[in-house]
Amino acid sequence: MGLKSPSYYHLSQDQSFPSFRSLSKEAPLFKVDKSAIAKANKKPVTGRDTGAVTILTSGCHFSGKLYCRGASRVGGRIEGQVVSEGLLIIEEEAIITAEIKAEEVIIQGRVEGKLQATGRVELASTSFFTGDISTPVLVVREGAQFNGHSAMIKREAPVSGNGKQLRPLTSNGGKGTNKKTDGVTPDVNTDSRIEVPVHSTPEVNVRAL
Repeated sequence: MGLKSPSYYHLSQDQSFPSFRSLSKEAPLFKVDKSAIAKANKKPVTGRDTGAVTILTSGCHFSGKLYCRGASRVGGRIEGQVVSEGLLIIEEEAIITAEIKAEEVIIQGRVEGKLQATGRVELASTSFFTGDISTPVLVVREGAQFNGHSAMIKREAPVSGNGKQLRPLTSNGGKGTNKKTDGVTPDVNTDSRIEVPVHSTPEVNVRAL
């Protein structure tokens, strides 16, 4: 078998291969959509990104009772009552005139009314609050405006087995002052208790039979 001779192609003076620079100008390998990038950069942060679901966006108006479950955001205008079982974030654009009951509240916008929280309440630097706040923990950031009253929820004292609240004991067993005696016969008080003073040991209160 004979081998075929290679074929040769000749270019005339008027013909030439296109340069790499001309190819990049006429047909770019990667096309970039600048408008899409600009829209992506301007896209606001959603509730999914922050862990909170947006219930009412900016520009919306709601009148009545709003019930939220879990972490939620509100950014519109609300009049009435807001009940949240979880974290409630009031955005900077929000204007709320209502009674709010929630576990934890972060206020960044304007709120007027009564706020009751079983957990922490934070007033951000951009917040405006007018009304009453009832919470065990209140955090007011620098720049926040708070006009009203705040009531700190008291923690209940521990309860004993018979349902009575326990009082803290003092060094003398809950009494005012004790008279120190060196005699053998102990003192008998009006509360039917016998005090047995023992040196270098704590006092022992024994109820008389």
